[in-house]
Amino acid sequence: MNNSFARLIDGMNATLRAEVLTRLDDEFARGQVFGVINLLNTFKTRADWSGGFLLQQITAQQEALAGAAPLLQQAAPRAAQPLPALPPETTFDPTPVSSLLERRDANNRAFSELLSWIDANREQLDASATQQAEALLRRGMRAEVDLELKNSPRPLFAEMSSGREG
Repeated sequence: MNNSFARLIDGMNATLRAEVLTRLDDEFARGQVFGVINLLNTFKTRADWSGGFLLQQITAQQEALAGAAPLLQQAAPRAAQPLPALPPETTFDPTPVSSLLERRDANNRAFSELLSWIDANREQLDASATQQAEALLRRGMRAEVDLELKNSPRPLFAEMSSGREG
């Protein structure tokens, strides 16, 4: 039977805490072990097997882009430049993580292009629709950051500096 990546990391952390830390008297060495535990916790949420994390980010991005696009179309009848093309919305079957990363990055580029387009055409755009679209785009970008923070382990700085469990 195969274990999940998270379970493997949890096992490594448990071993480091129970078998290594209990045998170390040097505070510096204990701090280094806490640093390794912190790094393993980061790997647990962001490593190649953690596609769910990326799917959450992509879903939030797609919702923001899908909501902003019609608002910008409505706002743009007199815009000097055409509205940038958006990445196509995708569904997620068993998709390789590398494809999910590419998709997330394409969505981030779309956010940047749309915001640049808004800035370049602001004078010709309907202010109300533009504000609504910008709010949706900001919400989508904030969702990505919120998911990053939610899926980041609490740093073990106190333990690393003191060599003691916090």
